[in-house]
Amino acid sequence: ATPTVAHFGPDRAMATMRAHATFRPASARHRASTSGSKPRAASQASSRTCRAGDPRRARRLRIPAEAVAGDGHEEERDDATPLDNVCFVLCRPQGPQNIGGIARVMQNFGVTDLRIVAPEPGALAPPFDAADEYDRAIHPPEVRARAPLSDEAHKFAVHADWLLRDARRCATADEALADVAFVAATTARPRENLSIADVRAASEVLRRHAANGTKVAVVFGNEATGLTNDELARANLGVMIATSAAASPATSSPASTSSPASASLRKKRYTGAKGATSLNLSMAVGVVAYELFRAMGEGEVSGFGTRLMTVDERARLADELAGARRSLDVLRRRRGSASASASALADGANPGDSIGDGDGDDDATTSETDKDRLLDEKEARAIARVLNAGPVATKDAAVLFQLARRTMSVEPHSGVDEAVVDAATDLIARAAAAGKPRPGNKTVLNHVRETLGLSLTTRELERVVTAVGAVDPAEERLNRRSEGEFL
Repeated sequence: ATPTVAHFGPDRAMATMRAHATFRPASARHRASTSGSKPRAASQASSRTCRAGDPRRARRLRIPAEAVAGDGHEEERDDATPLDNVCFVLCRPQGPQNIGGIARVMQNFGVTDLRIVAPEPGALAPPFDAADEYDRAIHPPEVRARAPLSDEAHKFAVHADWLLRDARRCATADEALADVAFVAATTARPRENLSIADVRAASEVLRRHAANGTKVAVVFGNEATGLTNDELARANLGVMIATSAAASPATSSPASTSSPASASLRKKRYTGAKGATSLNLSMAVGVVAYELFRAMGEGEVSGFGTRLMTVDERARLADELAGARRSLDVLRRRRGSASASASALADGANPGDSIGDGDGDDDATTSETDKDRLLDEKEARAIARVLNAGPVATKDAAVLFQLARRTMSVEPHSGVDEAVVDAATDLIARAAAAGKPRPGNKTVLNHVRETLGLSLTTRELERVVTAVGAVDPAEERLNRRSEGEFL
């Protein structure tokens, strides 16, 4: 037989409820919330410091006396926001997953006052989940209001299960709304004698009332039947969430589409202002909670945790990266002519030694210098284009600054110039010892790549073959490519 209150008796029923870890009488919860005890950490985390000059925020919010200390005086709290004056009321919810999801989304958006009116059997723990053959509740609303919620509801609440434990449990909507001054009721269709607003406009109305210290409530109905006419009669404002206006073709069966009249009814039923159907309960609560959170000035996001680089900073970074790139050139002319530097290296001079400081610059040196300058400008423009392609955070740019400066500081000690010249000289010496023809430019290039793992540009290859005296004019013309390309 299906268990009822008569089977257990009142004392047995209450004993069963007390045995559940998730059950606390509503009166005890209410006393705990109004006795001046330490606020919950999660509730404190949801509060935000109000900004001066923002009309949507209240730096010092007036909290009703009965909600704070019960001493007949209003108390001011610096950390309070209008969200503290908002409560959500669930009338006869039937899905434990929905109830758990509602708690979770309320915590996400800072609404922590939840009131549940007489849940349906499916949302309650055994034995209070009993129903008759028509799926109607056996236990009266007074018992269901005190019965523990199912474990599934707490599971779906995840880290917001504390909100379910602290929720005020009521037998009727009147009990849940006893301390509320302004009531907004959600509905999927227009109602007579009830002003209707979309969810965004309604959130602004609720914000104005809550910011003045008025307790406001948003009432949500049962998943299957919505709010009753009696519950809607308590509302000052109706709230509708606009959704898509067209029914999904994928869900339409051939039988249902055969009648134009049925298709018209399916398309227009519960339009939700401009939309097609009523939302799932937890989804509707999420939309309303977000809009309230946004209207009350709490919905600020930021794409960066640091400031962006200025134009001047990007230009300086481009210069340093270009300088680091130039410092990596093999046999790069530092002072004097390129040919003088190359010849000195072939004779054993160090790459950093001062070479060719005299006044013997000629036309060939000027030509080489112009080529290097044009190539440097081309590379600098390429680096600047990359940095200007989008915003760059300063914390990300710090790595590039460090890379450029470290590269320039270690380059004089790398010994790359000597290693490349030694590799090319060794190749030519071995060819001469074997009686083979003098190696050409491309042979030198391949040998350096295989020996040192270094690919030379055309300009670098010219410097290397000049340094070792192995220039083959015919092969040089054959292998020459555009400036700066890798062979």
